[in-house]
Amino acid sequence: MSNIITRHIPNTLTCANLVSGCIAVYYALCGDAPTALLWIAAGAAFDFFDGMSARLLGVSSPIGKELDSLADDVTFGVAPSAIVFVQLSVMRFEGLPDNVAQYLPHVAWVMAAFSALRLAKFNLDTRQTTSFIGMPTPANALFWASLLVSNGGRIESMPYMAYCLAALIGVSCWLMVSEVPMFALKFKTWGWQGNETRYGFITAAAAVTAWLGPTAALWMVVVLYLLVSLWHNRRR
Repeated sequence: MSNIITRHIPNTLTCANLVSGCIAVYYALCGDAPTALLWIAAGAAFDFFDGMSARLLGVSSPIGKELDSLADDVTFGVAPSAIVFVQLSVMRFEGLPDNVAQYLPHVAWVMAAFSALRLAKFNLDTRQTTSFIGMPTPANALFWASLLVSNGGRIESMPYMAYCLAALIGVSCWLMVSEVPMFALKFKTWGWQGNETRYGFITAAAAVTAWLGPTAALWMVVVLYLLVSLWHNRRR
């Protein structure tokens, strides 16, 4: 009986991630981005522990891998895309007639498609066992949700920012499927040697979070993650 329960723990956590993503999509489309961010963060926590539990319990399975990608695309692809879509829907695309501008917010959904593509590539890429190639989807999702929750009003009031967000979506999509190596917070040992980048990033991220608070700091922490990854690659 215990073996049956143990075998289903990782997939249960993955399903919790999927449900969190669905709830995040609902709140995002209702215009409640802060609550959507909370559910995305909850999904990220479930996503972290489902993989960890599968490794610790030795119950990894092909179906778990596929289920994980499906859940991740909802939580880290569709949910942040919904937040961006709602944000763009209340912004002006200066210089364009309304009958054209009304369709442009839908460019946000492209990010969900690229998230799915990134997850599919990850499943097939044997190089990403201890690090990442391209921006991980949870990092991308937390970046967008945090950026718009903490700066949505300011962004909305600035001219031509709708075009800037659309361009940033393009950059975000490229980063997810790019060949840019990025370090992972996966520790083989807990010593300092070999983990300098990880401990340095964690320390800097904690300092930024303590200074600005979790919501406002998240998008900056993701930018920091990208910059540290680029610096780490130059040192290798």
